[in-house]
Amino acid sequence: MINNPKIMSMARKALKGFWLKSIGMTLLGGIISWAIIFALSLTSILFLENGTDSPQNYLVSFIFDMLETILVEILAIGFFAYLYEIYKHRKSRFRKLFVGFENFSRNAVILIIVALIKGFFASIADRFLDYFSQRVSFEENLFFYILLVAIVIIFLCYVGYKLFPTWVGLMLKMSLDDSPYPTDLIRQTFSQVYGYNYKFFCLYLRFFGWGIIGCLTLGIGFLWIIPYLSVSTVIFFDSIFNPEDYAVPEDPLA
Repeated sequence: MINNPKIMSMARKALKGFWLKSIGMTLLGGIISWAIIFALSLTSILFLENGTDSPQNYLVSFIFDMLETILVEILAIGFFAYLYEIYKHRKSRFRKLFVGFENFSRNAVILIIVALIKGFFASIADRFLDYFSQRVSFEENLFFYILLVAIVIIFLCYVGYKLFPTWVGLMLKMSLDDSPYPTDLIRQTFSQVYGYNYKFFCLYLRFFGWGIIGCLTLGIGFLWIIPYLSVSTVIFFDSIFNPEDYAVPEDPLA
């Protein structure tokens, strides 16, 4: 597999001539995602029973949260498809942003499964903290709570280290693969990506400095950084899913 510096070099080369279009698509995707979140949040309020803690409120919140997750992640899938088209075919097609809707039922099932997995691990961490908060005084055991929070953060980071690369690879696969079976696609992606978790972590670590620059520019720099990182991610996973395209030709004199 190609190394991370080579991946980043290939990403810069792929974006040459497409920087403005990719930045514009990043901005557009962000605006559409924000509009979806705002509209669904506003709409969910209309269905909530004011001043009550009823099961209906929990159900309404859950449904709208799921709908928000699905629509925003569907757009993220389209963003990967758009950048993949630039990288592979040197074409910029706006309709690729909505390619996630083409296999909507399968993609929605996968996104719900992933959302439930995220919720499961988040609830474990929350219950863990809640259990000790009811039994140990915060004021008298400050060091204990600092240690407890550190343990929870380490646990969530470990889970993210193990599963996040599979999730990102799955996003790219959902934009390209026509397989109608969600569980098959999840298992296939996990088996392909699992051995590259550390390499993926190192790739993202290389963008840590760029992230600081993005913060120093009040977020404006992220319009440039996000396409750069995303194309690097696309190349990273494409080299895993299609290793024959990245094989080094054998030297006939060797």
